Amino acid sequence: MKFRKDINGLRAIAVIAVVLFHFKIYGFSGGFAGVDIFFVISGYLMTGIIFTKLDRSQFSIIEFYLHRARRIIPALAVLCLFLIVFGFFFFLTHEYRETMRGIKSAIQFTSNIAFSQEGDYFALPAQDNWLLHTWSLSVEWQFYIIYPAIILLLNRFLTKALTKSILIICALASFGLSVIYTPIDATSAFYLLPTRAWEMLAGGLVFLFPLSLSKNTRSLFFYTGLITLLLCLILLNDDIQWPGYWAIFPVIGAMLIISANQENIITSNIAFQWLGKISYSVYLWHWPVVVLLLTAGLLTNPYYVTGGIIVSILLGALSYQLIETRVKLKYSYWVECIKYILIIAIITGLAASLASIAKKHGTRDIAIIPSYIRDIIRISDARNPYNKCLQTQALSTYPECKAGAGKPSIIVFGDSHANVTFSALLQANDKGASILWAYMGCPIIEDIKFTISRRVGCQTLIKEKLALLDKDYENTPVLMVNRLYNNLGNDKMAPIVYFTTPHQRPTKEFLQEFQDHYVKTICRISRKHPVYILKPIPEANFNVPEKLLRESFFAQPTTVEGTTLKNYHQLNSFIIESMEKAKNECGAVLLDPVPYLCPNGKCQVSHDGKPLYFDDNHLSEYGNKRLVPLFKQIFNQPTAREQ
Repeated sequence: MKFRKDINGLRAIAVIAVVLFHFKIYGFSGGFAGVDIFFVISGYLMTGIIFTKLDRSQFSIIEFYLHRARRIIPALAVLCLFLIVFGFFFFLTHEYRETMRGIKSAIQFTSNIAFSQEGDYFALPAQDNWLLHTWSLSVEWQFYIIYPAIILLLNRFLTKALTKSILIICALASFGLSVIYTPIDATSAFYLLPTRAWEMLAGGLVFLFPLSLSKNTRSLFFYTGLITLLLCLILLNDDIQWPGYWAIFPVIGAMLIISANQENIITSNIAFQWLGKISYSVYLWHWPVVVLLLTAGLLTNPYYVTGGIIVSILLGALSYQLIETRVKLKYSYWVECIKYILIIAIITGLAASLASIAKKHGTRDIAIIPSYIRDIIRISDARNPYNKCLQTQALSTYPECKAGAGKPSIIVFGDSHANVTFSALLQANDKGASILWAYMGCPIIEDIKFTISRRVGCQTLIKEKLALLDKDYENTPVLMVNRLYNNLGNDKMAPIVYFTTPHQRPTKEFLQEFQDHYVKTICRISRKHPVYILKPIPEANFNVPEKLLRESFFAQPTTVEGTTLKNYHQLNSFIIESMEKAKNECGAVLLDPVPYLCPNGKCQVSHDGKPLYFDDNHLSEYGNKRLVPLFKQIFNQPTAREQ
């Protein structure tokens, strides 16, 4: 296809929007729509390549795949290799292993599927994932694989007119699916090809249905499209459920500009042409720079942000010049196929091997790093010796996890927060043995059901242990420890729990049902047991060890503050209200961790450069020692009520 300066300039607009959005530049709250612009451009160009060569009987699907591989894989492979080496020396062990998993899915072009199962694109902890941005490459690659194959099949049996009609139907179906499914599961709709394909098909339709426009109409199309895009970049924000029907606006804007086919100073200037050429490499390299500044707490510093943008562009320019322009298809198609398959296989194998080494030895044992960084990694990697007691999969029966000698004097019942605080309770318990019953992500509420299959074992554990409490442990105190608010959903995500029927949003009816069942469960336990409830642990909203580690690149970290008390109470107000109701109706004793973790009204997440948490919400072994005096209240004054 003939090179078009206007499309290259549109690429520049798209990458500027994405970069400024990620660097949190004021006025670009809708910059994430730059990816949608890229999708439209890709759809237009790919459709043009396929149909132009089909009309000439010159189209080869293998050649098409190889050209896409040459364009995408080499620069991506270099980024992956950089993260493999850089991360080996500077990442926490668990972060390194997660990054290696991310590299495998990125180089195999399945990262969008992996991220769709992990959480909201706009939310933490997704934002500190070094390869989060590769989701869009995976979507495009999946489209590149499927799209030409479908067109070849249609072209063999149908006329060109019918093929075009089917592509229109596919685009409308994908758009309809996006509109319908986004309110149901915004995360999956954001990441997955079926709800994104329409954006690329929209670009394809611009090629398939060219418009004969006068000069004035071209200008009208161009400036209408440009204004539409600018309004999207300025007015949209990450509170909007995306893509859904909102994505139609940047898609239409891009379609209008491409249809206009007009070269002017806006898209054809030297700066935009240069940025358009290096846009792919800039997109690849800007995100790791963003993550570095984000986790170091420097993304609000204008000097570092400016420097980060400049570094991103320079890295992109180097990548373009040294990698993109140097890679050619030199050999036969099959040799080239083997070459790219080997690149994918080698990086996949290397990432898997190093992740295994890191799991076995820990990166701190190999990395050449200062002692205070080793302390961060050591404390982050340390887990309490009863971590094996945390159940993560459904079993027919769950084993007992007992610590200490003598008759059990306390049972800790809950989820992973119960697991991480168990060692602190052991230090406080001088009255006998302690028992832990914990299941990952399991709110201890009778009759609870889940919308995600991996939590079904929680229901079995609750039923089994509630029966066991009454049978074998009558009058033994029970400490309930749960992270509850994250089960409730929010304005963007449906609750992952329910009791009668699933809800799409946390309605008043759902919240009342949740509270009623929670209080009912506490009251059931309290009939035969003293019940203690640990109020919510303050959370950091960022991965604490990773932030300390990033800060250590610039200076030795000291004490880092996490959430404010105001944010803590806003996040947990409904849960605390439910706990208070359980206290009043069931006689439960509430234990408040805030005075121990938030001295002087400020919630600390580190002390003297050492992390009190091993991620964004779980206390480290170093951090949970702060709760020992709180847990001593159970054994010293078992009937005392929180004032």
